[in-house]
Amino acid sequence: MAQESESRNLDKVIVRLPDGMRDRIKNSAERHGRSMNAEIVQALEQVFPPEPDIIEVIDRVHQAINQAEAAQSLPYRKGLIAALDKLSERLTSGIEFNQARTSTLSPSFLRMQDFTLRHERWKRASENGIETSDLAREIERGLFGKLDRNYTWTAIDYFKEGRADLAYKLLRLNELKFADPSDAEALIVSHLRKRYEENWGDPDEPYEPWSD
Repeated sequence: MAQESESRNLDKVIVRLPDGMRDRIKNSAERHGRSMNAEIVQALEQVFPPEPDIIEVIDRVHQAINQAEAAQSLPYRKGLIAALDKLSERLTSGIEFNQARTSTLSPSFLRMQDFTLRHERWKRASENGIETSDLAREIERGLFGKLDRNYTWTAIDYFKEGRADLAYKLLRLNELKFADPSDAEALIVSHLRKRYEENWGDPDEPYEPWSD
């Protein structure tokens, strides 16, 4: 009875299989000694594994950093450590950045302290929003570096018309929360206008995006 109750609580999805696939699933299930349902679930688990939470991802990055530091003979060790460290910094922040601190503590302690601070800053950004100084540094790192003329001009125009929600959606920032929305918007608009002027001319001149 307990199994029947548990089965009723499971999600059920009706799937239309193409010709021949049912037989392939049945044959595979028989080879592995599983039911067809278990075989399908196993296949789906491989294609759609559960996403790790932020703490699990950070732990894996830190383990990879420690392993890279121990591998003294690898010629690309320094580059690998730098790349992993940058990834850790991005993961822990929302749009977060290393903040230099002067200290006489040991390097290993400083590294652990830095990881802890990053996690604390990530929590703070999640609760209170991304600080404008962090946004500015991310912009310097190339946050909008791949925007072409069409996207840049359209985003500027949206801001100009007071439709910041559409601009943020276009820039894929609509799910982010800023600690000071007005300062963040002013910074983004200023950067976009400067980028447009440097590459395509006056952003206030008429332009038909995607016309070419």
